[in-house]
Amino acid sequence: MKTPNRLQRSLIGQYLYFFITIAIIAALSLFILNAQIMNYFLDSSGQTKVDETQKDDSPAARKEIYSDQQERVFYKMALQTMLLFLVLFAITVYVFGRRTAARLTTPLSSIADGIRNIAQGQYRKRLNYKASYELAQIQDDFNDMAERLERMEREKQELEESKQRMLIDISHDLKTPLTTIRGYIEALEAGLVDTEERRSQALRLISDKASLMSELIDGIFDLSKLDSPDVPFPVEFSDITEFTREIAAEYYEVFEEKQLVFRYDIPDRELRVPFNAIWLYRAVSNMLSNAWKYNPPGTTVELKLGTAENGVEIHVADDGAGIPDELKDRVFEAFVRGDRARTSDGGTGLGLAIAKQVAEKHGGKIRLTTTNGQTTFVLFLPCNM
Repeated sequence: MKTPNRLQRSLIGQYLYFFITIAIIAALSLFILNAQIMNYFLDSSGQTKVDETQKDDSPAARKEIYSDQQERVFYKMALQTMLLFLVLFAITVYVFGRRTAARLTTPLSSIADGIRNIAQGQYRKRLNYKASYELAQIQDDFNDMAERLERMEREKQELEESKQRMLIDISHDLKTPLTTIRGYIEALEAGLVDTEERRSQALRLISDKASLMSELIDGIFDLSKLDSPDVPFPVEFSDITEFTREIAAEYYEVFEEKQLVFRYDIPDRELRVPFNAIWLYRAVSNMLSNAWKYNPPGTTVELKLGTAENGVEIHVADDGAGIPDELKDRVFEAFVRGDRARTSDGGTGLGLAIAKQVAEKHGGKIRLTTTNGQTTFVLFLPCNM
């Protein structure tokens, strides 16, 4: 047999309380009626003896008069007792109804108002009432749902604002090199570039700007693929130490040419974790490329691979120019770049955004730390996805 829930037990208790109260009222009414009858008969018996000494009526007449008096008095007392019972019964019903309404209809009315607010897009309002376990559980679940909806609405607004900023940044970052390309082409067509050296320089600038545009378009395409849940992201268990060592060897000469001090710390033992080699290479190379692009000669850049709880961490650190404080909270957003990078067309502003998406696709995360003038990006990969 199914055990009744707490709300059922509460209602059963309410009804038992109601019927016990009615029974007490009925018993009290009968007690009062009985007491009135007993008092009347005691008083009437004495009065009868006095009347018998004062009146000369026949015994039959006196008996009939006495019987009529008793009947009238009995009905009068019964009517008074009934009225008292009805008054007490009405008060009990009223109190019981108000109490039941307070325990049931008030929470239900609050729930209905809350649902109406949610339907109207008002997610900030919460339910707050006292009730039995089941209704209190509904209140907690409703407030949790409202909080999630409010958070989703806020994230949706932030996403819309981010998309709007992204469109503005895309138009700006495409328009700037395109304007430069168009200007040099017009100058070449007009014959303003009259020497071979200047023509070679103009063509080289056109090529650089075209490459930047191509890089920007590729970055947008890669970011859109990472955002899409339909695009496959295969991973396989491989040696992450060998992978990191290959990247270090590839970038060693690049840093040497710019007179940057490049150091690496990679374990000798094998560390096998699940990862997508193509996308992880893109993420790590983006971090290293940022260190190469935005730091002056003499800067020390370090690539480090280490173990962490339930995974591994790839560190890319440098003691160079650093990141402005106003950009630290937004550094992993798309098209976020420092003023020096933007004015010099130093990059697309998508590298760290792609690195963040790659880390999250692996079930990991990426974070920025700054201590004692050193900027460090830490990419965490879990051992099991």
